Amino acid sequence: MLFLFKKYKYFNNRDNSGFAIPQILIIGIGITIGVSGLIASSILSLTGSKINKQEFLAKSSSYSGITKIKALFNDNNPNRFFNFYWIVDNCSEKSSNCSSTKVPIPANEYWSDSKWCDGEENCRGRQKAPICYAMDQIPWINEQELVQKLFTDSNNIGTNLENSKREFNQAFNLISSRYYGTEESGINSILIEGLSLPTNSSQKSSSNKLRVNIAVASTTNESGFGFISVGENDSDKENSLFLGNLTVKPDDKAKGSIIWRMNLNSNDDCGNLKTLAMGENATIPNNENGGLWIQPLSMPQQPRLKNVEDIGTVICTPERIARNNSNCILNSKNKNEKTYRIYSIFARGLNSKFEISTRDNAKIILEIIGDIDISNGGTFCHRDGLNACGTGKAENLTILFKQKNYPKQNILACNRENKEGGVKIKNNINYIDINYPLNNDLLPGNSFLIDNTGKAISEKFAAFIYGPQLTFISQRPNSNYVQVTNNSRKNDNFGLIVTSRGSYGYIKNTLGTSLEDTFTNLILTPDLKLIPYGNNQDNNLYNYEIIGFGKKISNLPYDSQFSQSVENVFLIFDKSSSTYHLRTFNIKNINRSTTSTLQRSYPRAFAILNPKNSQNDINLGSDLDDDSIAKPWLNSFGIEMQKIDNILERNFEGAVWVKNFCLDNNGTKNWKFSKNFIENLVSWHGSEFNWGRKSYRGKSIILWDTLRKFN
Repeated sequence: MLFLFKKYKYFNNRDNSGFAIPQILIIGIGITIGVSGLIASSILSLTGSKINKQEFLAKSSSYSGITKIKALFNDNNPNRFFNFYWIVDNCSEKSSNCSSTKVPIPANEYWSDSKWCDGEENCRGRQKAPICYAMDQIPWINEQELVQKLFTDSNNIGTNLENSKREFNQAFNLISSRYYGTEESGINSILIEGLSLPTNSSQKSSSNKLRVNIAVASTTNESGFGFISVGENDSDKENSLFLGNLTVKPDDKAKGSIIWRMNLNSNDDCGNLKTLAMGENATIPNNENGGLWIQPLSMPQQPRLKNVEDIGTVICTPERIARNNSNCILNSKNKNEKTYRIYSIFARGLNSKFEISTRDNAKIILEIIGDIDISNGGTFCHRDGLNACGTGKAENLTILFKQKNYPKQNILACNRENKEGGVKIKNNINYIDINYPLNNDLLPGNSFLIDNTGKAISEKFAAFIYGPQLTFISQRPNSNYVQVTNNSRKNDNFGLIVTSRGSYGYIKNTLGTSLEDTFTNLILTPDLKLIPYGNNQDNNLYNYEIIGFGKKISNLPYDSQFSQSVENVFLIFDKSSSTYHLRTFNIKNINRSTTSTLQRSYPRAFAILNPKNSQNDINLGSDLDDDSIAKPWLNSFGIEMQKIDNILERNFEGAVWVKNFCLDNNGTKNWKFSKNFIENLVSWHGSEFNWGRKSYRGKSIILWDTLRKFN
């Protein structure tokens, strides 16, 4: 104002001509400019607050959407299966990756797995989620409809109240959720748009676009632990299980599941799963305690090994047990953990016994390359320290099977053709054109036969068995006679019938020291097929059990056409006629007699039964104690047989994860597992061995990215 006054005075003094601006006008102009600025500032301030408010509402809408989807997908209440939506891809129509809304049923989605699909055409992989909830169908349609609504509609937040003075409503759109990871863990990447909507319009006034990555982890709940697992790959299907009359006995309120690793095609397959598992007479956990689940879960890798000692083939007949170097009695040798690499274990026959001692601070792993045969009066004695047989703890003994061949044609499976159970061979091919050495992938996989668990009812077999390619068999033979093997040196016949690869075989000389003596040899029918143990297949022409090995030690009776040049025979029980026979055979070598062959547990030879005729077969009748017919022939071949009672009760404890789990319907079989076993197993081998039915949970948010544009 002072400047304007001076200017006015200067012009006035200069020449007194022109015009003059009144001072009051100048003051008014200044006031007007100031007030206008204040008004403009106030308007701008008010407008900015509304914009910021809408942005804040849109941002909080997206946050609320993430919270809502986490809460839904983390719902793991009984009978709800929303957690599987963490591991599938979902999208709305707004997603450029999908032409339409895609919210799949997780049971129709598959993990890619080449091992699972090995040898199968049009194999989609392993199902990501089960179709059946224990014995019932999972209501996947209901779950899918609820999730679909999240990806189809704008999801309003809160409730619109009557006469509400709210200017804006909040909502969010889920664009997509995509899973990156494995069955164990991964990331779910969610695209979401938060909205601020005017109450009087459907047009959005503000939006907040986010990509949120959430870490997803799998867990196995208590009832999900798999104490029995069956099925190696997609080709096994229902052939991998025969429950028989198994009774499951959880100890100290333990919970667990039988996991049947198999894809199901539709809800129609969810009938009575016990009937499907050939276990109508079985007593297994109810739904709340795991029950029987069908889902092809991935298997953990084998446990790590340390302090490994290779002890070869272990044959535990009575006289071998008495030898200092028999390896039929093992302990940890004062180590906290000891591993024995064994090619095969045979404790078959009366008074045969494989004995092992473990303790909490002296655990043992048996790495088995071939087979285990505990049968016909033989026992597997697991002690806790120096205590009695059967006191050993399952969590202190791991039996790890690691076979060296990969069967492509002759494949072991459970015999489901009748009610007897046991094992059979799928695609039992004829070994007509045999190359030397044999392509060992033409042979079945390895087996673990155990037909009794101790002489006393209180005894049990306790261990953790890990064998994804193994066939576990517990089946009693039909014949009540067993061969007495080198119980004394009455003769020079030290041969032994064994079960190898689920089939009948023999060892030439259990007391021998050469490679040839201790090799396993497999027995073929006259038409060059393997004979599965028990041989209960109704359509099998040769319904035989091989129960004895004979070596000629004296002249044969003269009242027969039987060839006098015969040196070795098998004693056969013909189940179709309940009669016993001596049968000749020929030997055909199929693998080299080398240390490498023995270490891989490959058979040395095929023993091929000769055709049934008077020169090759002697019918001994139905009573091997008959002094007039059976005894003279048995004595000529050094075969000593003894009648034994079938042990009706078999007791198991621990866990078994195998390709095939094949029981029979004879006697009583009990399977026990405990919380203590599960906890100590996981403590020993790692958290991945808390294995079983999985549930998924979205945990930490590892990326929160505000986006300008996304699709």
